[in-house]
Amino acid sequence: MPNRVLSLKDETFDQQAMRTMLPAFNAEIARKLGEIVVNIASRRGLPVAVSVVHPRNALFYCALEGSCADNGQWIRRKENTVFHFGRSSLEVGLMFGHEGWSLSSRGLSGQDYTLFGGGVPLRVANAGVVGAMSVSGLDHVRDHELVIEALCGHLGIPHIDCVLSYSRPTPHAIG
Repeated sequence: MPNRVLSLKDETFDQQAMRTMLPAFNAEIARKLGEIVVNIASRRGLPVAVSVVHPRNALFYCALEGSCADNGQWIRRKENTVFHFGRSSLEVGLMFGHEGWSLSSRGLSGQDYTLFGGGVPLRVANAGVVGAMSVSGLDHVRDHELVIEALCGHLGIPHIDCVLSYSRPTPHAIG
């Protein structure tokens, strides 16, 4: 799949969030979500790390063959971004780009936050953001898409129903 940039004008982030809302969230569900990513990535030979966390503690982490220590740092930054903004790190990055902001211009450290995709909030109806799921090791848009694919698999909905619409190609970025 070619690398792409998403248009902030698309309301598909909100649609995607609604379609991937979980009925509940606990440690068992976190493990299942993480295992779905591990299974998909293993079948495809993807060198990723995956994390599923509650705001106060880690619930699942796995680094697959070919991933590196930096992936854990990217995941930490993606999780911080998700919990700070309550939105996916991909959406936050697009919002910042659209507004012409940088992390430092908003009082945030690049050591603790990122504008690259791959961190997705986990939401439960009437509870809001209850966790975050992050992938690192691929192009940052593909990291995001892998999280969404896993959520769709867990929820039993076709992944195609949750794919964001794309507008134009973008250079490769790791995150």
